[in-house]
Amino acid sequence: MGKRPPIPPDIENGPPPPARPHFRPPIPVPWVAWLVPLILAANFVTFATTMYVNDCPARSDECLLFDVLGRLSFQPIKENMLLGPSIPTLRKLGALERRLVEEGERWRLISCIWLHGGFLHLMANMISLMCIGMRLEQEFGFSKTL
Repeated sequence: MGKRPPIPPDIENGPPPPARPHFRPPIPVPWVAWLVPLILAANFVTFATTMYVNDCPARSDECLLFDVLGRLSFQPIKENMLLGPSIPTLRKLGALERRLVEEGERWRLISCIWLHGGFLHLMANMISLMCIGMRLEQEFGFSKTL
């Protein structure tokens, strides 16, 4: 004859719940940051260009790290404690000065973002950007990070 369904061990609780369907969660797509590294590279290239335009050896005999960096060497500590270019070079390349912006040089509002007063300034900004920017890009994507 036919088989009877098995009697649940506890009649008051009723039959056990049905088995959960078997499925696999989607395989996560590996995340690769590209915006923050691109900004880091652009900042380093801009700083190298600033130091090239600065050309400390042409103006002074007291340049720091001249033997290693040559034309890219830093201004003396008495001129720039952040290990960077001279103030006239920063002005020439677009440092933010209110008077000049009011006189029509509005491009300085953008160019000053990419200028750094020295190597120490650059490194502080880049470490902060790496610590905060990479996490933001990972969390929100590149479009919202901008």
